[in-house]
Amino acid sequence: MKKYGIFGGTFNPIHYGHLMVVEYLKEELGLDKVIFIPTGNPPHKDLHVSAEDRYKMVDIAIKTNPDFEISDIETKREELSYSVDTIQELKKVHSDVKLYFLIGLDTLYQLKTWKKIDELSKEIEFVVALRPKYIDEENINRELNFLHLMYETKVEIITTPLYEISSTELRNRIKEDKSCRYLIPDKVLEYIKGSGFYKDE
Repeated sequence: MKKYGIFGGTFNPIHYGHLMVVEYLKEELGLDKVIFIPTGNPPHKDLHVSAEDRYKMVDIAIKTNPDFEISDIETKREELSYSVDTIQELKKVHSDVKLYFLIGLDTLYQLKTWKKIDELSKEIEFVVALRPKYIDEENINRELNFLHLMYETKVEIITTPLYEISSTELRNRIKEDKSCRYLIPDKVLEYIKGSGFYKDE
């Protein structure tokens, strides 16, 4: 059975931190493919860049990697977007594939607040990218136990290389005309500059 990773986010903008972690997880898990899913209208965020433009930036960033793919399943959705709906739709298309939801540690602590997390936990396994030398193992284990007991959530933890980049920090750097070279793929930077994104946030 083939194995696909699902990696969602606002990607506002996408950067090398995203790409490096996903490539690392792909190798560690032996995934055949990773599907990037830019959010459409996320319930918890008000974004200044359109879903279409964020989709385009991701598409540009992953173009050269044959194991990376992009889906417009959320960007074309007009109503508020929830992960449970996305995964259920994807499983209809990839019924013969095992899916893994790739997330960061901050998202692990948010899972219990997600819509229908009990249903979602039956559909997919989660994989958490953990920064090296993260020492709060007690809190992590407490959260994992809670999710398993309450929702039967399956979670695997994988330690990944440290590549500390914040999309918020990158938007500020762009606004202040500071360099983002080696932080954001060159062609994505060209797209951002050509569109004038983040200048007046």
